[in-house]
Amino acid sequence: MSDATTDDLCRTILGLLWETTDRQISREIAHLADISVDTTDDGSHVAPEGLVQPSSGTITTRVVATARGHEGVEESMRVAVWPTVSGDDPAFVVTRSDSDRTLPVALADVRPEVTDHLRGQVNDFIAAIIAQMVADLDVKMQRTYIHESQGDLAEYTED
Repeated sequence: MSDATTDDLCRTILGLLWETTDRQISREIAHLADISVDTTDDGSHVAPEGLVQPSSGTITTRVVATARGHEGVEESMRVAVWPTVSGDDPAFVVTRSDSDRTLPVALADVRPEVTDHLRGQVNDFIAAIIAQMVADLDVKMQRTYIHESQGDLAEYTED
């Protein structure tokens, strides 16, 4: 498989991730936080063991959820799509910066076109990401609310 084909397939997988995310973010989540997306690669990414960087650079997106009404409260994570060293099964792996959770992707699930099987896997993967980000953001908002409304009387700490 050529470098250009590999890069295109990585971008197809990332596109599926964001199409699925767009579908899954509910009105309630959108009212809870402002969501920003940054698709630039700052060059600091190194392929995890067993994975390689695409020839055009890391295929990645950073998502930041900033709580509305709670200044400075945000949660961020980054996903990246990496080809595997072996290039077979799986041919690609999606990683999350805030977790050890990965999504292996078989070449047959993305070429010649995205399969329903991969759509189902991506749906579950994105659901877990959104749930974790919302939970983490909610915890940070609660800590901020307690601190702002009751001083340092919180029954828990960040540790």
